[in-house]
Amino acid sequence: MTDSEFKQPDRFRKMTCKYIVFLDIDGVFTSTRAQYASANQYDLWNIFDPVAISFMNKIHDRVDGVYFALVSTWKNYLRTDDHMIEHWMTSSFRNAGFRGEFWSPWKTNPDNFTKFKTRAYEAKDYMETFTPDLKDFIVFDDNDYNWEQVFGKKRWIRTDAENGMLMKHMKDAMSIIGHWDEKKS
Repeated sequence: MTDSEFKQPDRFRKMTCKYIVFLDIDGVFTSTRAQYASANQYDLWNIFDPVAISFMNKIHDRVDGVYFALVSTWKNYLRTDDHMIEHWMTSSFRNAGFRGEFWSPWKTNPDNFTKFKTRAYEAKDYMETFTPDLKDFIVFDDNDYNWEQVFGKKRWIRTDAENGMLMKHMKDAMSIIGHWDEKKS
């Protein structure tokens, strides 16, 4: 399936994605700190940090028209047209307490093309292709993929691979998100 053939699922047809939050997993949701604190014996990072989850829930709960999409290497080679993979991905986040909604497709580079130079180009293509009503965006990633050069503005929150989401990252993010439309009570 190519981008031009992609069809939004019915549940998204009447929704508007005004804001998109691009999420890396390693260094945002998982980190050396979160893994070290865990009693889990599995060697690879696999514990979602409750602080990162809580902060993303805060964004979801406060901002009108906000959705999320993965830019992480964890999404590479996974198919967006496989409902079991989407279920697995969504369940992983839900089981960690995440209340946000993923836009469709739920990841950048849904066709797994190798035409993109970096994640930043994947995210730019995603916005141009799948979010025609987009007002703004933000990226949480611990690595620089030329985010600011590709987008021409500061929307990248550089988290820390060792410690994940820190207070300074949340404050930097709120300086951007604080101007987004709030949900009406």
